[in-house]
Amino acid sequence: MRPTIRIVGTDSVRRKLLAMSSALRRETLVPIMEDRLQPMADDMRSHARRRSGRMANSVTVGTELSPNQAALAERFAEIEVYAGPGPLPEAIQEEFGNFHEEPHPFIRPAFDTNVRQAMIDIADDAADVVFEAAKRA
Repeated sequence: MRPTIRIVGTDSVRRKLLAMSSALRRETLVPIMEDRLQPMADDMRSHARRRSGRMANSVTVGTELSPNQAALAERFAEIEVYAGPGPLPEAIQEEFGNFHEEPHPFIRPAFDTNVRQAMIDIADDAADVVFEAAKRA
């Protein structure tokens, strides 16, 4: 005869887990990620050299890439938010330099300075959303 195990009280746990997983949807995470990446974009803007201002003004935070950027980018997550300059060839020239001009990096320094805090803040905000959803369930 096989033993039978009966678990009681799992409905509450199941309900809470479903509430938590539904809390972390695209509609919830994208605004959190965009808000937390904005300081990085501001830092990029402030360090971009200003000639016409076109490059600094092209720095944005969002979920969309230009068609050329999208063709080159490899998706690695279901939800992705990007911070950086628009599809300007001069952004690459500015960041890495060329035969005629020294590099004047503005993307990597902003990333290095802000990425850790952005990730911590995104994780904290997402955890808050999950805990709120668990309380409501």
